[in-house]
Amino acid sequence: MKKKRSGAKALFKIYGKHLTIDAYGIARSKLASHEEVFHLLNDLPGMLGMRKLTVPYVVFCAEGEKKGDWGVSGFVMIYESHISCHTWPALGYVSMDVYSCRPFDHKKTVKFLKKFWGSRTMKIRVVKRG
Repeated sequence: MKKKRSGAKALFKIYGKHLTIDAYGIARSKLASHEEVFHLLNDLPGMLGMRKLTVPYVVFCAEGEKKGDWGVSGFVMIYESHISCHTWPALGYVSMDVYSCRPFDHKKTVKFLKKFWGSRTMKIRVVKRG
């Protein structure tokens, strides 16, 4: 007779994949462009086989407390979860999150984003959530 799992461990399973990207060495003009970030967030879900739940919401953030602390931030809700993007044009840096409860090819996503941003260096992390 098989023993049934019980308690908290029986409830845990993988609920999604969370890809985080820190990319460096990007052209300031691309990072400062509201339009570039909007088009990226508008097109990326379809390229990944995901479905947009909302139109991307993209804002320009003025200079913050620290020098170089300004840029464009955007977010798109997808049926599968979300994709977000935050740029620091003065630093040549962007941070992105792609989180989905549905499987997606994170290597294809990284390859596309490296080309899109023209990044020289990227830090990639993939976390299984759940």
